[in-house]
Amino acid sequence: MRALLLSALLVLPLAADSALKAKVDTVNDAFAAAMLRGDAAAVAAFYTDDAQLYFFKGTTLKGRAAIQEFMTGMFKGMKVKAMKIVSEESHPMGDAILDQGHYEMTSEAEGKVQTDKARYIQVLKKGQDGQLLLFRDCPLPD
Repeated sequence: MRALLLSALLVLPLAADSALKAKVDTVNDAFAAAMLRGDAAAVAAFYTDDAQLYFFKGTTLKGRAAIQEFMTGMFKGMKVKAMKIVSEESHPMGDAILDQGHYEMTSEAEGKVQTDKARYIQVLKKGQDGQLLLFRDCPLPD
């Protein structure tokens, strides 16, 4: 009986981790799909109202509206042809989730195709409707 209880306790964290990873993967996959569609409003909807998106050159976009404005301009100048986001680690932190991983995005601008690879770290929180949203997002180019 003790061995059965011990083995059950050892499996529980693994099951919780896989459930957490599945939730994060769902958000990442839907985010990538919105990027492929070039839908700035849909991309911005993945962020909390008070989100911050940190770029490697020191630019910080504050709030969903600023993120949508940026994405609108970005999609006017380029088309995302492919995007894959891979979560490598997700950690629950109270009412938030710390997630890190990498992504690859192929885009076309002015007839030139470019593939960018980057790492990321993000903090997700539940929105009022219970859906996970990006609270802090920091892409880190390789």
